[in-house]
Amino acid sequence: MTDRIVTTGIKGNTYKSLFRKQIIRVKPPAVGLAVAYVSVFGVNLVKKILDEGKVKEVRLVTDVNDYVTHPRALENAINFGWEVRLAERSSGTFHPKLYVGAESFGGPTGLKDPSLAVIGSPNISQNGFLKNGECVFLSVTPNSWRSAAIAWHDCWKAGVPVTESMLTTYELEFALRNRSRAPQDMATLGVVDRLPEQHDGKPKKGVSPPKREHKAISEEAASVARAGLESITGQRTLQVEFPKEAGLVLQRIFSKVTKEDEVDILCADGEFRTFKFRFYENNGMFRLNIPNSTPLVDWARKHRDGIAYVEYNELNDYFYAEILRPGDRVTNIVSRSFAFGTWGRTPTRLYGWY
Repeated sequence: MTDRIVTTGIKGNTYKSLFRKQIIRVKPPAVGLAVAYVSVFGVNLVKKILDEGKVKEVRLVTDVNDYVTHPRALENAINFGWEVRLAERSSGTFHPKLYVGAESFGGPTGLKDPSLAVIGSPNISQNGFLKNGECVFLSVTPNSWRSAAIAWHDCWKAGVPVTESMLTTYELEFALRNRSRAPQDMATLGVVDRLPEQHDGKPKKGVSPPKREHKAISEEAASVARAGLESITGQRTLQVEFPKEAGLVLQRIFSKVTKEDEVDILCADGEFRTFKFRFYENNGMFRLNIPNSTPLVDWARKHRDGIAYVEYNELNDYFYAEILRPGDRVTNIVSRSFAFGTWGRTPTRLYGWY
């Protein structure tokens, strides 16, 4: 029987090593996880640890009201065979950090024969398990096993079973809410596990675009697309090519207002202009024709730099487009796309969406 209070991430140890040691030592057949936030790295790491401990049944309940828990993390947990619930409180954040082990789930207190309880500060994230200074109360074969079971039961009952439609809705809102968060804040909160190294708004050499399963949101949930202006064409109008993923975002948001290839878009000078948008099968690219009167078109033709930025404003139901020169705004937009993992590159330019 062990009861103690332990810090992690302060003296060189990590919560990962503590949690892994106890799971392998106790080998509980069932593990319950009740935390505020879950990241992709975090849920994948916990899966590996639980597999080492031969855990057979896992339940996860987490908060989604703050839009920090990653939609891909929830999808992964479901695909792992975990039972997942979302805590949707009308006020305040669902904020426990409770990790329990038992012989099984069930009974009036929610757990049968509890064997492990770790109550402390880490979320299921890279920072929580590997970096942060955290503090936990650890109890093996808990003295107060009944209270540990009841606490778990309270947390589990606070959630509702996740459905496919709930995940779809959450992904859309997650994308919208995080569009206004600074990229570094997203990393600090654990919305993303890390930001790619970059220089002057571009990923450093050797940094590859993330695989599809590591992208925070799908094209169906995005409302912003951008593409570099290094390889523009066209004299009558400025022609900007958007590679597939970014182009699919534009195709989806433009289809809300028209089935034709023309769409009225608000520009940086406060004027609406008619843009043309088409898909070209020969190269798999989507092309946006930007009127010559749009601000900075001449600059883009001369310098072949910066980005074309297009956004759908859901709240006021209009489209906005702007040519942006290199600088802090471009770096911030590109960094946010890096944070979401929603970016790619062709031989000539970077592009992204979120």
